[in-house]
Amino acid sequence: MEKDAGKEILLYDPIFAKKPPEGWEDSEKGGFFGKAATKKAVFVAFLVLAISLSLLLSFRSLSKKKFSYDSVESGFRLSEFNGTDKDNVLRVDAVVGEDGAEDPGQPVTAVRNYAVCCNETLDFIFIGPSVTELEYNCFYYCTNLKAVFVDADNPVYTAVDGVLYRKDMTEIVLHPIKNSEYRAALALGLTAPADEEECGPFLEEMNRMFPEDEETVSERVRTAMSDTGAVYSVPETVTSVAPFCFSYCDKLTKVDLPDGLKTLGQMAFFKCTGLESIRLPDGLESIGPDGLSYCEKLDYIFVPASVKTIGHHAFYGCLGVDEIDLGAADHSAVETGEEWLPKQSERSTKNVTAVFGAERRNG
Repeated sequence: MEKDAGKEILLYDPIFAKKPPEGWEDSEKGGFFGKAATKKAVFVAFLVLAISLSLLLSFRSLSKKKFSYDSVESGFRLSEFNGTDKDNVLRVDAVVGEDGAEDPGQPVTAVRNYAVCCNETLDFIFIGPSVTELEYNCFYYCTNLKAVFVDADNPVYTAVDGVLYRKDMTEIVLHPIKNSEYRAALALGLTAPADEEECGPFLEEMNRMFPEDEETVSERVRTAMSDTGAVYSVPETVTSVAPFCFSYCDKLTKVDLPDGLKTLGQMAFFKCTGLESIRLPDGLESIGPDGLSYCEKLDYIFVPASVKTIGHHAFYGCLGVDEIDLGAADHSAVETGEEWLPKQSERSTKNVTAVFGAERRNG
């Protein structure tokens, strides 16, 4: 093919403003990139570099300790857990050595923020008697977590149907993302596992109830999910919903909050995308940042006059509501953070407003 007259043929991307240095262009004179041997050498060097980087990253991943700890005044704190896809049960009790054995003389008393984060394989977590401090997002976004169990001798925490509470039942700490399915399984007759050994048989039965193909789930199981799993009633003793407590629990459709509730923590119901109904009780005093953000199926929200603080983005993304009704007389009676109202988006053109001095609908 004849070359266009007056046009210079180069081997560099035309988006670059400058021409490559002299001798690097693929010209008739046989520049650097014009030589076949050099091209091959460059390709091989690039390939070796890519493989080396890949091996380095793999080595770092494999060499990461499964358990990492740091010292605290009361003992040891679990700072990081790097489980494999075979680890579906985690016990937090004593320091685990490189041989996989626990050291009873080194009790774990705390779990750090994000120590067990974005885990996709854990089904169950067992908390030992020595653990007295669980930072609120220490088990953040464990997408397959079904239940947390707490040793009866633990002085600070307890668990009911796999849901984590303070021992005195005044604070609900964590409703695991898959707890709805777990509670439905209990309602269908399965006995909760008492220890790690019983987890395997329990999961086998549960997996038969909830196959990967949701269309094949039996009507009996669907009914249990609708009547039990999708609905959760927080005990009357609870005065605080902890930060991150119900985050990402997309199977919940209704949560009943007690009349004595005072605080709704940060991201307490973040991305509960299936939540259709929640009643914020009279006496509630504060709603934390992102407290109910992205609860897309809510169609009515009433904030009682007792609420004095609403955090930033508290109702962001609640696009099913037409307005936020508040019992407060006017804006001066409640402190609100940035973007606390549902925000318009490409999916919705309606303008969601705050209506002060409103009364709760239907009681």
